[in-house]
Amino acid sequence: MKLLILGGGYTGQHLARCAQAEGVVVHLTNRQGQAITGISAPVFAFDHNSKGKAMPLDEAAYRGITHILSTIPPDSQGQDPVIAGVLTQLERLNLDWFGYLSTTGVYGDTQGAWVDETYPVNPQSLRSQHRVQTETTFLQTSLPTHIFRLPGIYGPSRSIFDRLKAGKAQHIQKPGHVFSRVHVEDIVQTIWQSMHQPTPGSIYNIADDLPSTSSSLLLEACELLGQTAPEAIPFSSVSLNPIAASFWQECRRVSNRKIKADLGVQLKYPSYREGLRQIWKLEQATQG
Repeated sequence: MKLLILGGGYTGQHLARCAQAEGVVVHLTNRQGQAITGISAPVFAFDHNSKGKAMPLDEAAYRGITHILSTIPPDSQGQDPVIAGVLTQLERLNLDWFGYLSTTGVYGDTQGAWVDETYPVNPQSLRSQHRVQTETTFLQTSLPTHIFRLPGIYGPSRSIFDRLKAGKAQHIQKPGHVFSRVHVEDIVQTIWQSMHQPTPGSIYNIADDLPSTSSSLLLEACELLGQTAPEAIPFSSVSLNPIAASFWQECRRVSNRKIKADLGVQLKYPSYREGLRQIWKLEQATQG
């Protein structure tokens, strides 16, 4: 196996570290081609230019590659840079596996009902509509495509703890409204399992077992930090930016049964409780 990760961001970096720990050669991309701290792997520049077209990717990035994961979202115009810039080159490769990180936002608002991979897509935000378009295009190519639909991602250095410490966490209350979440390590292990069990054309939801309110997450984090929670604010009186507001306009519970049944995934963090405790212990160890 030789892995190319298109988009060396948060999830891509975690996957790279996992793969390298297993002895896999990894290549990554980011916009500037800058080295990534803690990852000793070649990083290639890949970005849109000023006219919205993807820049060419150095052919050395493809050399010997058998597995590719794209973590790059479509741009504001709905254009996916991988499709726009390098799809032709990718289709010429003899890949064993290709993965794309999408979003559970493609299901739209189900008013709290559960969704699995057979549920019809009903994207209500423009961003989610772009995701459906990108998913569809990848599935129609000759690539051995696997789609992974993700809810809210959290993990070390990217959690409610960071917002609380920065004084930016709002204790918003909207009765009956829940979010699905997933720890980054569970995303990585699911992708890893899929790479070893390729089933081109498959779509997988990656989520934990416990969709829950924003308030319950915040209260759990405050208890671990030993601090008083911010004053509760009714959703009706909260001012949110358009992107944040769009998340609160949709409510769904995301089923993870397929990754367990088909890939044998056993979640490391079945809920936010286990996930937050792991992050808290890690931060305590670092500070100590």
